[in-house]
Amino acid sequence: DVVGVCLPRSCDLVVGLLGVLKSGAGFVAVDPGYPAERVAFMLEDSGVSLVLRSLDDVPGLSGVSVECGRPGVVGVPGDVAYVIYTSGSTGRPKGVVIEHRQVVAMLSWAGRVFSREVLSGVFAGTSVSFDLSVFELFAPLTVGGTVFVSPDSALDLVENPSRYEGVSLVNTVPSVMRELVVAGAVPAGVRVVNLAGEPLSSGLVRDVCALPGVEAVNNLYGPSEDTTYSTFAMSVVGDGRTPIGVPVDGTSAYVLDGFLRLVPFGAVGEL
Repeated sequence: DVVGVCLPRSCDLVVGLLGVLKSGAGFVAVDPGYPAERVAFMLEDSGVSLVLRSLDDVPGLSGVSVECGRPGVVGVPGDVAYVIYTSGSTGRPKGVVIEHRQVVAMLSWAGRVFSREVLSGVFAGTSVSFDLSVFELFAPLTVGGTVFVSPDSALDLVENPSRYEGVSLVNTVPSVMRELVVAGAVPAGVRVVNLAGEPLSSGLVRDVCALPGVEAVNNLYGPSEDTTYSTFAMSVVGDGRTPIGVPVDGTSAYVLDGFLRLVPFGAVGEL
């Protein structure tokens, strides 16, 4: 089964996603701020069996408490972990099915390349309907870290900076990071900044590297179909064209021509 999770950004959101996974079902994370038409399409297209929503949306349930036992481990690596939808920028949004083994592979890679100290406090400000949120919500939990869930995307870093003093890693898109740098809203404790989802300029890399306490700026790339990240370039320095790096663990990257043939070294092709 696939379960829709449409909850405000809070601890309840993380609990809801984990609860669905522990039940053996997969989730479709739906941003409640999306237009009603988009929400309806996602829920209908994915064929969800039920939808988790806030108790505030259901009068009379706020005082209900249900006792239940701790579920055992269910499912196999090939089971659905989640369905995430593409932006639809090139047409109709497409639901991408991601299996447990794919998520485990991505999180295992994250646990190898990022230390426990860096993952000890991760800012989660990305919409749950965007795949960067998978890294933000689950990578720190796999190593005992803390997820700092923003109730209002990255804007809360500007409006309520004291909430995020324990953040050590920010994972966002370059356009958002640019605004945070301009506003002076990058938490003082941030040591690592991951940027993905958009082209990364060398100027922004230099500006972020100049922030006190920042030890590394990483450039990550990957479509939703490839479980958030396909390639990564660690500690880019902003001295020219920013590379997208090397494939994540357990994968390979190929540059092909229009007939899906490998192109010669240095030739232009498609990844």
